[in-house]
Order: sequence, then structure tokens, then C-alpha cells
Amino acid sequence: MPEHTPAPTPSRSLYGFFMYLFSKTVLAIYCVWAITPDSYLHYLNIYYYPQKYWAIAVPIQCLVGLTMFAFLVYPSSNLMLTTTIKSLNTIHDTFTRYDDKITERSNSVDNKCICVNSTKCMKLTYSASNKELVENTVPQLVDLDIRIVSKKLYLCKKDK
Repeated sequence: MPEHTPAPTPSRSLYGFFMYLFSKTVLAIYCVWAITPDSYLHYLNIYYYPQKYWAIAVPIQCLVGLTMFAFLVYPSSNLMLTTTIKSLNTIHDTFTRYDDKITERSNSVDNKCICVNSTKCMKLTYSASNKELVENTVPQLVDLDIRIVSKKLYLCKKDK
């Protein structure tokens, strides 16, 4: 069974080229119909075509539909998928990860090289101190415990 990939394949490239040509042809026909006066179309023996009113009405109705979707339907569907305020899933769910203590970085750095050409590897010529490693790395993303957040936000501090 072939692997599903977004990379171009011969059949996909043919479909894409056909859709490109089709869309350009439809745009050209639309522009000719919308811009050309009726007398020129009658001169070419073209009598049966939609009214010019639809050249403006259809794109405007598409924009109205897109606006309705963007401002009403999409946010409403997102609101339906969120949990209620009273739900415990707003505080803790299966993806929650707490960091109970700050873990110190290990003093040893792996000597394993991931370079394609190990002869040009810069790892052997440059050594970073532990301070540089700690300062220049981004810590992992963790959730804050709700008890700590509530304590910081809402616990009354005693007057000095």
C-alpha cells in the first residue's frame, strides 16, 4: 500500500494543471460576459446568457456567506466544542503536565554527533559552559497548578 504524502505525484500535477486552466478559462468567460455590452454579444449570435445583474449579485452573496461563516458559524461551532465553566476539564485533563520541581540540567552533554558529515562537525571545536546551556535553552512547556495560581492571584497579603 503506498504511503499517503502531500508531495506532488504525476496524477496530482495533472489535476492541478487542469484546475488552473479551467479556473482561468471560467474567469475569462465571466469577465467577457460581465463587461461586454449586449450588442456585441448579439453580434456574435450569443443570445442566451444570464442577466448582468447576476455578475454582481453572486460575488456579493458569496462574500455575505463568507462573512456569516467567519463571524457566526465558525465561532459558534468553537463555543459548542468548549467545556463549561463548571467542568473540571478546564483545570485538569489528560494532557495536563505539572512541573513539581525545577530540574537541574545535567552537567554532561552527549558526545553523539547528528551532523551529516562528521568530519566538518563543529561540536568538537566548540564547548559551551553549563551556564550558557542553561541560559540559551527554552524550558519545556508545563501547566501551572490551579492552587498556585489562586494563591498568587486571590490570597490577601497582610498589610505591611
